[in-house]
Amino acid sequence: MPPTLRRTIPWICAAVLGLFGAGFPYHASLAAPLFFLASAVILGVPHGACDPWVPGWVRQKPSRFPFLFCFFVAYLSLSFLYLLVWKVASFPATVFFLLLTAWHWGTADASLLFPPGGRWFCFGLGRGLLVMLGPFAFHTPEAWQVVQLMAPAAGPAPAPLFFQGFLILPLLLTLISHPGKTEWGETILILLLLGLTPPLVGVGTYFVAFHAWRHLLRLADLRDHLASQADLRLWLRSLGRLLAFAVPLTIATLLLLPLLPRFLGPMPETPEQWVGAYLILLAVLTLPHAILVGWVDWKSINLKR
Repeated sequence: MPPTLRRTIPWICAAVLGLFGAGFPYHASLAAPLFFLASAVILGVPHGACDPWVPGWVRQKPSRFPFLFCFFVAYLSLSFLYLLVWKVASFPATVFFLLLTAWHWGTADASLLFPPGGRWFCFGLGRGLLVMLGPFAFHTPEAWQVVQLMAPAAGPAPAPLFFQGFLILPLLLTLISHPGKTEWGETILILLLLGLTPPLVGVGTYFVAFHAWRHLLRLADLRDHLASQADLRLWLRSLGRLLAFAVPLTIATLLLLPLLPRFLGPMPETPEQWVGAYLILLAVLTLPHAILVGWVDWKSINLKR
């Protein structure tokens, strides 16, 4: 994919929002819940709403109705089973969600840089843990409040030093992967973003501008077989078509959001409480989505052999 799209846009978003958080911390905290909720329509949910068509694009065969029916049944069944676990054990389910997200986001970035192997593993795990641990290391009380939105019985927050000590691990993993100067620059930029902005703004920016954006670029490559040197207008048209594909399932997914609190507990009354419901919705959909992306990675390895 073109470096202009893969790097420049995420970096600009991170720099602008990092400066906003540093210059206007009160306003950034005030806007944080609505900012994160906006990802429901700005790439966050849409990037996963293309999932039913991904196997057909990978196999270069159109997905017929019987396959799509089975896909939806398996996808939604896995999501519902995770939701049942959440109802009876919300804190372990939340921890699993954070670890799964770290793996999924980190390996998604690693797949753009390295073939599967030791460097891929170390960079992917390091990047994902950095994004997940950063908010807890820099903004422990605020980050733990987000955990309590998903798991009210989480209890009091650990001391900041607990998370700050663990932050050394992703940096060591990144170092072991021997990334280039560009990757180190991006790592430092992400650290600054997470340190200067409230957790929902920092993680929300990474979710939309880095993860979801790059996933859509990867899908554009899978679907339309675009070369990195292709005209940017071709890439943008392909992204537009993908987002059009995503509209029906994005709407259907968002219609589920008001139903979750009825199943799990009281209805949210504030934007902060709606963030908790939205995060749980993302969690139960992330599990089958991450499995699908893992399958795409596996197929890509086999195709290259």
